[in-house]
Amino acid sequence: PVEDLLKVDLLELEVGYGLVPLVDTTQGGDLLDRISAVRRQLAVEMGLVMPPVRIRDNMQLEPTAYRVKIRGNTIAQGRSEPGRLLAMDSGIATGTIQGEKTTEPAFGLDAWWIDPSMRSRAETMNYTVVDPTSVVATHITELVKRHADELLSREEVNNLVEGVKQRSPKMVEEIVPGVVKIADLQRVLQNLLRERVPVRDMETIVETLGDWLPKTSDLDVATEYVRNALRRTICAQYAADEDRGRQRLVCVTLDPSFEARVEAYIERGGAGTTVNMPARVSQRLAGRVTEALQRVVNAGHQPVVVASPQVRGVVWQMVSPHLPRVAVLGYNEVVADVDVESVALVTDPGETPSRESEKSVAVA
Repeated sequence: PVEDLLKVDLLELEVGYGLVPLVDTTQGGDLLDRISAVRRQLAVEMGLVMPPVRIRDNMQLEPTAYRVKIRGNTIAQGRSEPGRLLAMDSGIATGTIQGEKTTEPAFGLDAWWIDPSMRSRAETMNYTVVDPTSVVATHITELVKRHADELLSREEVNNLVEGVKQRSPKMVEEIVPGVVKIADLQRVLQNLLRERVPVRDMETIVETLGDWLPKTSDLDVATEYVRNALRRTICAQYAADEDRGRQRLVCVTLDPSFEARVEAYIERGGAGTTVNMPARVSQRLAGRVTEALQRVVNAGHQPVVVASPQVRGVVWQMVSPHLPRVAVLGYNEVVADVDVESVALVTDPGETPSRESEKSVAVA
């Protein structure tokens, strides 16, 4: 029927005809099994039920190309080479390897398509070697994490609430939808997922919103209260274990003058939080933070900024377009038993940048 043409798939994978063997189980393809594993992984890691992936072949694509769409719109494309392996250099590879130079699609790493016979040699040289199906599955995983907020439908939020209701019926009855509307809960969950904060602990999220939404109508502010309640979960994502049983968070911090410059452009009112920062100012400030974060990344750590809660969200909005995997934590989100090591202090443009390398212990 014509009505079927009106349906828009939430998540879609289009493949060129050369990649059909990766999907076709009769030809030994296991991409469908890999995607099922990805759905389980994301449920455990993020608390998000990934929507089914509609897979279809597209003869207009190059034979080894694929395209990922959300609600009918292309968000990424890449290619995979059946019969070859992808050798990736994560920064520790020693020596060069023979193959076709390319870029790994999920994380943008330098990579080479190599003959399977070269696998052991590549691994000896510290290259990470994966098969063509893994290339596609890993790319989809990363894209779903990056666009999780767009994939969280109102229907899925209702399903999450039903799950909480089974475990804590009295709490849900008291809070939803009387105090916390489903639409507001969806917006807060999207705010969290946008910054890769897991939403598995729905009880804490609903309970915190039940406490704070009667006091503020600003959902961005409410999100900050929820983040504070989830601080141990957030901090654990970025802190590394140390020898003496404690954890260490390697990061960049912001000088009070820098934070004051950012806060001057923030307006909070009944309609919510708005930022009236000129594009040139935003780019200049973001550039300084991104430059400082290169020291963290080059040392093998995740790009993390620690800032005051008042400017945390705005700093993330400024920096994430330049560095999509950046995390910006509030000082209140760093738990007491984690040591903070700041490798750079970002100052207000126009002042002489200063560096710091000493360790300090954050106050929870």
